[in-house]
Amino acid sequence: MIPREVRGTLLPLGGGVLLLGALLFFVGSLQHSLAEAAAVVVLAALVLPLLVLAITRTGRYAERAWWASTPRQESVAPSAMDYRLLSIRRDLRDALERDDRPDPVHPLLRELAAERLRSHHGVDLDTQPDAARALVDPHLWRYLTTPPTDTRKRSRTALHTAIEGIEKL
Repeated sequence: MIPREVRGTLLPLGGGVLLLGALLFFVGSLQHSLAEAAAVVVLAALVLPLLVLAITRTGRYAERAWWASTPRQESVAPSAMDYRLLSIRRDLRDALERDDRPDPVHPLLRELAAERLRSHHGVDLDTQPDAARALVDPHLWRYLTTPPTDTRKRSRTALHTAIEGIEKL
């Protein structure tokens, strides 16, 4: 059974196609026999409303395709070439694999955690440590409050736990 709101749209559309077909036949635009012209018009009156129905039912889930990029998109470098991401990747690799350099990742993660606390909870990590400690996972709190003092390799699980804790903020 066709729903009432769909019938209210499809029936006038089908009737309009039939009237348009009759008008085109009598004007002389459809230069076929009456039977052929009637078959084409009736077929169009059946197919067009069904096509409109299919488009309206599935069209709301479709995304608009943009075939040409905007000048702003063309001016932005791809993320693989973003120097900031390359720098973070290098620093993470060095923190996990090398033991001859200081840890550049700890200050970055502390800054990210402070920013998350400030923006999501209104708590300043430096001036309100008790409120921040109540919001932060104990493992993340230990990582944030004990900066590395040596150059040895960092634990992959400690970094992973700290990043997950920041994501939960």
